[in-house]
Amino acid sequence: MTDFDTERLNHAVELRDAGKVEEALGEITALAQSTPDPEAKATLLLNEARCYRLLGRLPEAKEHLALARRVMPKTEGLLYLLEEDAILHWHEGDRATALKILDGLHAQYGRYLIPGGHEELSMRVESSRGMLLAELGRYSEAAPLLEHSFESNSPGIDKEAVLHDLGLSYLQLGRHADARRVLERLLKEGTRADLTAHAHLYLGDAYFHERAYARAMMEFEWCLAHAGEHKIPIPYLYKWLAVTARALGMKEDAERYEKLATG
Repeated sequence: MTDFDTERLNHAVELRDAGKVEEALGEITALAQSTPDPEAKATLLLNEARCYRLLGRLPEAKEHLALARRVMPKTEGLLYLLEEDAILHWHEGDRATALKILDGLHAQYGRYLIPGGHEELSMRVESSRGMLLAELGRYSEAAPLLEHSFESNSPGIDKEAVLHDLGLSYLQLGRHADARRVLERLLKEGTRADLTAHAHLYLGDAYFHERAYARAMMEFEWCLAHAGEHKIPIPYLYKWLAVTARALGMKEDAERYEKLATG
């Protein structure tokens, strides 16, 4: 790839990272159409696939990733292709396959990533593996990966998602103080409503198990007020409100929530 082409690609990536994905896609597509070099074309096709994924156009993302795989030489670019392949399976809901791909990438190439100058890729793979393990309910395996990912301060890490999944993992492992600490941080620093809404629910759980019942009730009441907009499971929430109200000696409220929980 010529210096000019590299400059244009870097500009397109900056556009993509700034949320101007359609504009970035146009730039990358133009470059791909005019680039004869196989490795450069594969890199551009891979970047096109990422743009299509970010736009929610998964069939086109898969098509361009398959094209990239056909022309990609056996170079370090294959590592990034494998990562994108895993993320596409993840977006399609196939977490098991996504994790299998990332586990294979880590097992085969992990020892080469950091010495080879691929620190960001290495940390992204680790954080993605941690989040996938958490989503699959494998919390004891997820927690160490998520801890290390967050502590790394790598710019490629989705820190809010990592904190969310780490808090959930701690909660499921019975580490309620650790869960509280992580979730309080997420609520203090986080901006993503989809994650912070569920963090309130998990934090209520952590407070309850620490016998901070009044604080737990505040979290569950917040969830009840925002359940509709954030898809918080109402029957599950009523059960928490009921047991928390009973712990606070609020018998009438507890009975009311118990009736609501059973429909």
